[in-house]
Amino acid sequence: MNKVLLSFIILESFCTYGQSSDSLKAYEKDYYAQKAESHIFVNENNEKLPYRLFLPENYNQNIKYPLILSFHGAGERGDDNLKQLEPWVAAWIDGKVQKENPCIIIMPQCPQDMQWVNVPWSKGSYSISEVPATQPMKLVKELFDQVLGEYAIDKNRIYVMGVSMGGYATWNFVLNYPDIPAAAIPVCGAGDPSLAYKIASIPIWAFHGDRDEVVPLSGTTDMIDKLKQMGNNQIRLTIFENVGHEAYDMAWKNSELVSWVFKQNKLKR
Repeated sequence: MNKVLLSFIILESFCTYGQSSDSLKAYEKDYYAQKAESHIFVNENNEKLPYRLFLPENYNQNIKYPLILSFHGAGERGDDNLKQLEPWVAAWIDGKVQKENPCIIIMPQCPQDMQWVNVPWSKGSYSISEVPATQPMKLVKELFDQVLGEYAIDKNRIYVMGVSMGGYATWNFVLNYPDIPAAAIPVCGAGDPSLAYKIASIPIWAFHGDRDEVVPLSGTTDMIDKLKQMGNNQIRLTIFENVGHEAYDMAWKNSELVSWVFKQNKLKR
């Protein structure tokens, strides 16, 4: 893939048109599955959610690690605890990334025929007040809290990312729990612009294709425009030229994104 073709800067806010670098490598699911433990989260009501948990090599309980919560898209739904291990969800298990930025990664799997956020994707922006939290999202939050309590995690370096249906989940999680993330990476998703004030200080790098016919580009730009109005000067927006919904298969390859994410720390705001 070609590197970014054109960019312009507004204060510290970026809007980049082009394509990401290809420095990160994609692996087969078996590679990610061998490195990420398979679990089933069960809450007190016996509700269940499959998830994969990646721990850095030589994990040490005395070291505080960054945490990534990674949401998959609609095509990876199910109960096999394997489909969600696509590169755009699990790529940062890669040895190169982990050598420089060891971290813990949670990769939940949404049940078939359910959604992280129960809205029609083709309409883009929506109102959270009109959309009750889904069971999968409630379970993700319970799972997240459990992992946070059991493992050595740097609470100032928690990152939320997701693609497509998971892009919706990323915006939704951050808007509902704005005190948690140090940064967010929503890819071809949408959120509730009326609540942008809640995340006006959170660094966000959003991605979308300019020809997306599944989730409209406005789903991303509505949020970004509102955040700019709120004074958030820690925003980056990458719009891939002549790209449809497959922006989800491009954003994760951006090596600059990796370095950008791990620099984000709530203590530095």
